[in-house]
Amino acid sequence: WTPDGNYIIAAKGRLDIKLWMIHKDAGNGVQITEAQNIKTIDPAVSHDGRYIYFSQRQGPWTYNAPMPQYSIGVYDRENAKTSTIAARYGSAFTPTLSKDGKWMAYGSRFEDKTGLILRNLETSEEKWLAYAVQRDDQESIATMGVLPGMAFTPDSKALVASYGGKIYRIPVDG
Repeated sequence: WTPDGNYIIAAKGRLDIKLWMIHKDAGNGVQITEAQNIKTIDPAVSHDGRYIYFSQRQGPWTYNAPMPQYSIGVYDRENAKTSTIAARYGSAFTPTLSKDGKWMAYGSRFEDKTGLILRNLETSEEKWLAYAVQRDDQESIATMGVLPGMAFTPDSKALVASYGGKIYRIPVDG
């Protein structure tokens, strides 16, 4: 949802999945990501509603795809421009934003395990927040996302995530 509660941002499509902005009252919505052969999923709207962060990859899915498979893109609603803000060898996926607009947590792989990265959106500094968590879904079509949903606490001081059959509250300060 956008912060004003008027729009929902959704990933829509079958193999060519794109992001759409749909008004809460009616209509088919407006497609907001248009790049050809780029799959966009896992949308997250910034605290001020200006930016939409998402997981992106070339094409829908393939066997034995080389790394990185996913990166994190951002769409600026003010100028309709899209850019990539997080890309790494283990991929970058499932962006989750804090309520205060300072943090983004996302998944990535290191060697054969998946963990969670914490990114300071003001400085672009990153660190591992939790490693290892659960296996990601990069090798599948991932129509429901690459990792399960997670969320920051209302005070933005911790991330709540599930893995290994449990729910964890992970403090951002370590």
